[in-house]
Amino acid sequence: MVGGAKTDGGLCALDWTSAQALLALGIVPRGLPELDRYRRAVVEPAVPDGVPDIGARAEPNLELLDRLAPARFISDGTLSAVQGRLERIAPVTLHPPFDTGSDGDGQPSGQLAFAIASLRGLAAGLGVPEAAEQAVARLDRALAAARDRLSGWEPRPLHILSVLDGRRVLIHGRNSLYHDVLDRLGIANAWTGPSGPYGHATVTMDRLAGRPDAGLVNIGSEGGRALEALAALPLFAGLPFLREGRVTILPPILFYGGVPAAERFARLLGEGLAPHHG
Repeated sequence: MVGGAKTDGGLCALDWTSAQALLALGIVPRGLPELDRYRRAVVEPAVPDGVPDIGARAEPNLELLDRLAPARFISDGTLSAVQGRLERIAPVTLHPPFDTGSDGDGQPSGQLAFAIASLRGLAAGLGVPEAAEQAVARLDRALAAARDRLSGWEPRPLHILSVLDGRRVLIHGRNSLYHDVLDRLGIANAWTGPSGPYGHATVTMDRLAGRPDAGLVNIGSEGGRALEALAALPLFAGLPFLREGRVTILPPILFYGGVPAAERFARLLGEGLAPHHG
C-alpha cells in the first residue's frame, strides 16, 4: 500500500482503475469489485484487509452499495448502463485513466500523459492535489531506476504481449500505455502494426517474424509455459526470439491502469531485463 494511505469511508471504487487511482492518492476505498482477482491480476497498489468486495465489475451488488452508503462513487465510465441507479445511491465522479479515442498511430501527448492529467484532475476534485504530484514523483523515480538498471543492457526493440492460446497473442501497439513507458526508457516498440482503442491487437505469433532482432516480453506469469509450448511447434520454433531465448516473463500488470500501472511496468521491466545482456 502507498505509504501514508488513509481510509476514506466516503469514496467507493466501481472498477479496478478507480481503485488503483484512489490507492495511489493515499485513499483506501470504501469498496471495490472482484477484490480477490484484483489482488492476483492488478496487484498494485495493494489493497489493505477489511475493504469490502462490491461484486462483479460488470454488475456491482447494488443492495450492498446501498448499505455501504458511500458519499461518492469513482468510476471509469464503463457502468453507464446502471449509472442512473448508482446516482440514486451517491454521486458518480468519472475518472478515465485511458484514452480510448486514440488510434494505432498514437497521439502527440500519449497515453501516459493522458493518465497523469487524469490522475491530477481526480486529485484536484477530491481536494488532494499534492497526492497526485507524489504519485507522479514515484513514477518518475521508477523510470529513473529502470533506466539505471538497463544501463548495461544492449538495447533492442521489444514486443510487449500476453499469450492467449496455442497460436495467438495480445500485443500492445503505439497507442498503448506500455509504448509510452518504453519511449521514456529509450526502447523501441517492435510492434508497429494496427491496434485497437485500448492499445492492443490480437495476432498470431508468426506475425512477429518481421522483427528478427526483437526481444519478447510476456505480461503474465503463466506466459512461460505457454511460450515453451509454442516454441515446440514447428510453425513457431524458428522465431528468433524463441530460438535464441530472448524472452522475459513479467508478473501481471493492468495494461490500462494509468499511473500506478505505468510505475509497476517500469519497475518490473527494469528488473526483468537487467540480467539479460545481448
